[in-house]
Amino acid sequence: MGLSGQVPPRVDAATKAGLLDLLEQALKQGWTVRAVCQVLEVSELRVYRWLGRRAAGELADQAPGGSPMHGLLDWEVAEITQRDRPLAPQARPPRLVSGAGVGVAGQRAPRAGA
Repeated sequence: MGLSGQVPPRVDAATKAGLLDLLEQALKQGWTVRAVCQVLEVSELRVYRWLGRRAAGELADQAPGGSPMHGLLDWEVAEITQRDRPLAPQARPPRLVSGAGVGVAGQRAPRAGA
């Protein structure tokens, strides 16, 4: 495995399997999960997650990101990427911030005290 010290945040499936094998051997010899985790310098929660994932056949890490909740749907991407349709006109001109206050593009902002 080539590990020394604390287990890094990301390890491959082979390393996880090796650590879980060590855990099982130690448990057969009367160790507790907590004691093995302290010696291996890995959190118990992580070991229990790995055990569950191994039982489900999913010990390898998944690609980061998962499925974003706020991602665009396929039909939204199609709508955005259509180039034959002009963009909707703006309902009003953009607002500009000036030193004297907030005004509308193309118009002068009123002066204070005028």
